[in-house]
Amino acid sequence: MIMEEQQKRVYYCSYQGCASYFDRPYRLAQHFLAHNNIRPFPCNHPNCFKAYTSKSHLDRHIVTVHMPRENDVVYSCPQCLKPYASRQNLKRHLNTVHLHSFTCSVCNMQFRKKNQLSTHMYQHTGLKAFKCDLCTDTFVSLYLKKRHMRYHKTYRCDECNIIFNHWSKYQKHKKFDHDKNEYICNECQRTFNKRCHIVKHLKTHFAKPVIQTFPCPYENCQRCYSRKSNLKQHVLVKHMKMFHECHICNAQLSTKAKLNYHIQLHDREVVARAPKTNGDRKPRIDEGSFKTSTALKLAGLTAPPEETDSSPTHSPVNLSIKTEYIEVEVDVHV
Repeated sequence: MIMEEQQKRVYYCSYQGCASYFDRPYRLAQHFLAHNNIRPFPCNHPNCFKAYTSKSHLDRHIVTVHMPRENDVVYSCPQCLKPYASRQNLKRHLNTVHLHSFTCSVCNMQFRKKNQLSTHMYQHTGLKAFKCDLCTDTFVSLYLKKRHMRYHKTYRCDECNIIFNHWSKYQKHKKFDHDKNEYICNECQRTFNKRCHIVKHLKTHFAKPVIQTFPCPYENCQRCYSRKSNLKQHVLVKHMKMFHECHICNAQLSTKAKLNYHIQLHDREVVARAPKTNGDRKPRIDEGSFKTSTALKLAGLTAPPEETDSSPTHSPVNLSIKTEYIEVEVDVHV
């Protein structure tokens, strides 16, 4: 009994969040090196900076990477004859490619992983084999469960210990509750949360640039200009009555540029357009026949009116008589 208890003894990792366990204490000690990022077996080959926690891993690295590959029958796959540099690589190949250790009891379909078999069994039993660890939701596949578990992930604030369900809400909380008064004005020591706010505030400390203006010197004239040339043009035209006169039509213009454009209008040749004629138009096929329309069809006039007299007579129209309206019922089929 003592021998059986020693053989079944398991050594668990004491690190929080690590569920690894080993059947030998030296393997657990080797596992602790990975947690502490200690790798006492570095590779001595030039330009290679790899390091490992055990000598066996280092030997496997040297054989796989730095030594030439030999087609040894010991490390060749017996099924596909693919060669490998080490026994571990061959074992990994057999477990991932050729080993099917999980078989469906209904259809004898084989799978490499247990979760794949559990997902497949949903087709036969209709039961979802994966359940959420925090709520009562169930899922068909392990992928859907892992995607659902991301919604249960929480983010705890380091300063006030408030827990948030979304990363965006956590970042917003840090920005507005703990990162206050980030921007300080050097003029008035006022604080702001955002950069755009302090940029807008700094404009109030600087006086607006004074724009030089040129007012009109004449009395009872309130005009002012931003350029001196515009003021000079205003005085010449409005107060001194100096215009640029057209030698063709004696029109008076305020500037020389307007005069030049006005003269160009005189120089343009007026092209007379020929009136449109119907000489090239083909005659209508239904010319001289009675034309029907939808309104005439609704009124019941589908034939041309009978001519009682060949001589055209025009009777006077009495506008005092009201027009009679005819009500027509139309059946619309949609």
